[in-house]
Amino acid sequence: MTSDAGFETRHSACDVLDTHRHGGAYAALVLDGNHIEASPDGPIACEPGMLVLHPRWHAHGNRFGRLGAKVANLELADHDAPDELRVLRVADAREAQAVFARAPERLGDLVAASEPVAAPLLHAWQADYLRELRDGELDLAMLARRAGVSAAHASRVFAASHGMAPQLLRRELRCRRALRLLAGALPMADIAALTGFADQAHLGRTLRLCTGASPGQLRRQIKSVQDGDAAARLQ
Repeated sequence: MTSDAGFETRHSACDVLDTHRHGGAYAALVLDGNHIEASPDGPIACEPGMLVLHPRWHAHGNRFGRLGAKVANLELADHDAPDELRVLRVADAREAQAVFARAPERLGDLVAASEPVAAPLLHAWQADYLRELRDGELDLAMLARRAGVSAAHASRVFAASHGMAPQLLRRELRCRRALRLLAGALPMADIAALTGFADQAHLGRTLRLCTGASPGQLRRQIKSVQDGDAAARLQ
C-alpha cells in the first residue's frame, strides 16, 4: 500500500489536539496509552492494537488519557487511500508495529488480517439528527426541538462526541458528500444543489476551505487516482 517507512509520535498525559485535518491519507497504529478520537464519524476509543485508516482531508481531534499515548503513523499513497474512516483491531500488535517500522509494503496484508471494530454507540436521538443535518434544511433550533433536546445541549454533545458543533458538522458532512459526487460526471452546479450548498460558488469556497483545492482541481485529482487504479487492474 505504501513504500515509505512509518514514524512514531508521543503524546503527553491529558494532552488535547483540537480538530485538525491531514491533507493526505494515513494509517495510525496505537502502540500504548489511549485516546479518544472525535470526528464526524463519532467518537473512537483508541487503545493499543487498534489500527485507524484515515481518508484524505479527514477532520478529527484527539483527547489523550492519563498515560498519554504512543502512535505509529504511516502515510498512504492517494491510490491506496480509503474512501471512509476504517477502524480495525490487529491480531498481533508486535507484528503490526514491525510492519509500520520496517515493512510498510505489507500494510495491505495487515489490514486484511485485522478485525473491524464496531461503530461507536450514540445517544438515541443523534442518528436522526445527523441524517437531517446532512440531508435536510431545518435550522438547528428546530432540529433540537424535534430531537427533544435544547440547542445548547445538542451543541455540547456533538462538540464532545464528534469534535465540532452542529453548524460545522453540517458543513463537514456536506463536504464529504460533495467529494464523493465529484468522482462522477455531474455538473458542479448540480453537486452544489444536491449537497445543500447555496450555489456553485458556495460549494467552491467551502471545499477550498476544507481541502485547499477548488472543485475542479479535486475532480482532476480523483480522476487521476481512478485512472491509476484502472491501469493497475489491467497489469
